[in-house]
Amino acid sequence: MLNTDLDIKTLRENFHLDKRLKIENFLKPEIAEQLRNACLNHVPFSLQYVLDGEYQSKTPAELSKLTPQEANDMHNKVLTEASKGVGFLYDGYLRSRVDPNSSSWQNEELEFAHKVFDDMSSDDVINVIKQITDNQEINGAEPQYTRYTNGHFLTRHLDIVPGRGRRFAFVLGLTKDWHPDWGGLLQFYEENGTPRDAWMPEFNTLSIFEVTHVHSVSYVTPFAAAPRLSLTGWFVVKD
Repeated sequence: MLNTDLDIKTLRENFHLDKRLKIENFLKPEIAEQLRNACLNHVPFSLQYVLDGEYQSKTPAELSKLTPQEANDMHNKVLTEASKGVGFLYDGYLRSRVDPNSSSWQNEELEFAHKVFDDMSSDDVINVIKQITDNQEINGAEPQYTRYTNGHFLTRHLDIVPGRGRRFAFVLGLTKDWHPDWGGLLQFYEENGTPRDAWMPEFNTLSIFEVTHVHSVSYVTPFAAAPRLSLTGWFVVKD
């Protein structure tokens, strides 16, 4: 799955400058292309959001059962919490929610997407991340597929969650020809909230950073002409 031509020594040196790094051409080209196609056409995304301080998820079928008023009220509540710096709104497909016995595994492209979930925790990937970060504790990954479309966002936050063993967050870009004016930028901040810099989505580029970095995903504009697709998650220390 991995590109075998990665320059580990240079990547390690660059990572340690600021405990964050962009790794171009992370996957073999054909793997990245197949994964992009799976996310465009086969991954069954659900809407992920925070409402009344709690994580929520609704499938397209569940959303279709809401009345226009219910859908509008839900959306307005999500935006109200976001105005206070709390929450997110995007489409996601979580590894923890995949049932290996589901009939969806009969779809070859979705089955491939599921396999990549497992491959992110493989020895090949974990050993490369260990070498780059010099962290020998990590022994797994917690991935999900994400799709940001018009009006989606992820407010400023840290990825430190007690008991979850998270060490490094990652975002593998699966979108081609993204325009920076469309939003959807991985924005980094100083601890006091001052913006630092932002990374644009890039196809087959793995952005990896220590979970101590404050970050967000900027609002995707109404005129964004394509979805922002990615494989995101954390490299973790599992019991």
